[in-house]
Amino acid sequence: MRKTKFAAIAAGALLFAGILGWVNLSNLPVEAKTSTGAQIDTFTIMSTAKNLPTEKFQDFSLVFCGE
Repeated sequence: MRKTKFAAIAAGALLFAGILGWVNLSNLPVEAKTSTGAQIDTFTIMSTAKNLPTEKFQDFSLVFCGE
């Protein structure tokens, strides 16, 4: 009984501390600053790419088992 009561109090204190920490951290202001000076044009990068490595596969789609 004594150990059970201590475990219940310890679990409650841990739960309370976790909730209190979560509430305090969720109230912090979120500051997200983005730089608008340098932007990456992904379409240009993809359309002007040259000499990219290619991968070759063997086509086994028409291989039939002999019965």
